[in-house]
Amino acid sequence: MTPDHEDASLSVIEFCRHFNRRMAEKQADLGARMDDIAIAAAYSAVDLASCHAGDAHAAIAWVRRALDVMEAGLPLTAETLQ
Repeated sequence: MTPDHEDASLSVIEFCRHFNRRMAEKQADLGARMDDIAIAAAYSAVDLASCHAGDAHAAIAWVRRALDVMEAGLPLTAETLQ
């Protein structure tokens, strides 16, 4: 991944994170509990990863890898997870 591609990837990731946090705030304003919102977000992450990885088992492994990278404190980009 070139530095330009990495910058673009990080920009998209930050945009999506911001959008998802705003949506969570709106859901909470409608009465949803934050723990339920967070659980739904985890399921949604697997749903979206399934589109990338091909099936639910591969998607769960992909999300686990993303969490491992996040825990290690590395920048999380699509290339980081491959």
